[in-house]
Amino acid sequence: MHRGAIAAAAIAALLSFAAPGPASAAAAKPVVLATGDSMIQYVDVALKRRLRKRARVPSDAQISTGLSKPGLLNWPRHARRQARRFRPRAVVVFLGANDGFPMRGRPCCGRRWRREYARRAGRMMDAYLRRGVRRVYWLQLPQARGGDFRRIYPAVNRGSRLAAKRRRRVRIVSLNKVFTPRGRYRASMRYHGRLVQVRQRDGIHLSPAGAVIAARYTVRRIRRDRVLR
Repeated sequence: MHRGAIAAAAIAALLSFAAPGPASAAAAKPVVLATGDSMIQYVDVALKRRLRKRARVPSDAQISTGLSKPGLLNWPRHARRQARRFRPRAVVVFLGANDGFPMRGRPCCGRRWRREYARRAGRMMDAYLRRGVRRVYWLQLPQARGGDFRRIYPAVNRGSRLAAKRRRRVRIVSLNKVFTPRGRYRASMRYHGRLVQVRQRDGIHLSPAGAVIAARYTVRRIRRDRVLR
């Protein structure tokens, strides 16, 4: 091979190592983990779209799980596994739609039950924070349309707020106030001058459009904290 061709090949090889490709550039982005039960679905997709230029957003939805039913999934233990696997800079948690089970012999939803819920939520938060996560964003449950969920969801929200109050790097995102102000259920709401269907037919989950709104409020809080800089 001609000496000039050899030099050109060597330079090209050096540039190929020096210039990161799309895959390596994506790997260099900070990670924002979206996790929880079925409530995080659709929200995780909306978060991924809104943060695509700033972060990678893997999703880990554990359907039908809850802090009050650890027999199906032990969330604090799972949180430790997630922190080791994904190494997130921030975690967005949307959890609690399947809760309301007795804990330590205490039925939902009195003060002792809420304190136990706060203890378990706190263990989960600590599992992230002790492994390098800078912020945990805990999304509050919008009120359900009916049934026992009407009393369970406020208790779940109060328990998670109590846990967050003791941890300065945990942020509560009050989606309950966005979608169901004063506990009033709304299947649709006005947003930016338009009437938007924000809940699914089951009266529990957010619709895709509702998930976009939830993601906007969450990303706004993430940007305020500057955790992706």
